[in-house]
Amino acid sequence: MDLRAQVADYLDLLKMKYKWNDEESCFELIFTERKDEQPAAPEPTEDSDLYFKYTIKIGIGERWVQVYCDIYPLDKIPKEKREEVLLDLLSFNRKYAEVCFDYDESTGVIGTSQEQMVQGFNFDGFREEFFAVPWAVKKFWSDIAKKHGLT
Repeated sequence: MDLRAQVADYLDLLKMKYKWNDEESCFELIFTERKDEQPAAPEPTEDSDLYFKYTIKIGIGERWVQVYCDIYPLDKIPKEKREEVLLDLLSFNRKYAEVCFDYDESTGVIGTSQEQMVQGFNFDGFREEFFAVPWAVKKFWSDIAKKHGLT
């Protein structure tokens, strides 16, 4: 079985809705979450300011499967808050083993990502790496963005 089909099978096992993006050669999954600690409802309520949407992408390379997501543009963080926000991101990287915040220089966006080597690729490892990404996105919004007044 090729790796793309294997990832699709794993996403099916996780009951995830996804699509393949030919242009970017990656799977895309769209999520809607609440910005606070409460779980998201199946359908967002009237209070849309409490919710945010994001897209998780899964790229397949020769040596790595990468699960990643853009979270927040760096230039939207006020300059006077930027250092504190970046230090909080680094602190979360250390505090939570499953969190890996990063920065995409080409787009200027703070994101999160997890990688798994193709060699030894398996469902349990994929599931763990996959769910770490939405968890990190949620932590950003419920803790870091809330603390610094980012919307």
